[in-house]
Amino acid sequence: MNGPSPIAGTGFVMALPEIVRSDLLARGQARSFAKGQMIQQRGDIASEFWYIESGSVQIGRYGIDGRLTLFALIGTGETFGELAFMGEFPRTVDAIAGSDCRLIRIGDSELQSLMESDPAITRLLLKTMALTVQEAFNLIEASRSLSVPQRLAQALLQLCGDQRDGAAVRATQQDLADLVGVSRVSLGKALTRLQAAGMIEPGYGSVTIRNAAALEDFITG
Repeated sequence: MNGPSPIAGTGFVMALPEIVRSDLLARGQARSFAKGQMIQQRGDIASEFWYIESGSVQIGRYGIDGRLTLFALIGTGETFGELAFMGEFPRTVDAIAGSDCRLIRIGDSELQSLMESDPAITRLLLKTMALTVQEAFNLIEASRSLSVPQRLAQALLQLCGDQRDGAAVRATQQDLADLVGVSRVSLGKALTRLQAAGMIEPGYGSVTIRNAAALEDFITG
């Protein structure tokens, strides 16, 4: 169950063969963003997409009142912005650093140089993109039948990326409530249930994973 967030992030880059993935990331440009810093804005021209090397990114939309409606909170190993980039249409969401994070920017020149290095890469990229989008739809369908604690467990595992036991997911209870789509009260009850089972340890602005394997088993029921 440890995969891409079902709304705004995908495992597009991680799904590539290791040799292709390493080559692509090596061609990209590393950039660091402080918590709360804007990464991309709705309506921007999509001149790149991003791979999350560390930290987390909030995906949502700012309303006219300045309030952010959170669609997803994505973490290490996930990518975002590639659909608008490859489709050549404006950004449809805002992206903000959910914590201090380090991203790899991949633009036209980086992708073009990779494709020119091997003609088979283009077809592989398209196939991988199609598979990751399909996986995202599958996750949406599967999550409909999950309870609130199960959906919370799923979200926490997604935010861990490649990390396991001992990983600290930096997200407030309001972030998690918005992500799971429930009230703060319901979110608090779900946190308490997972904590009582020894799976997590909530803290101030973060949740520490105590037993990732138990979380996975809990999701699958």
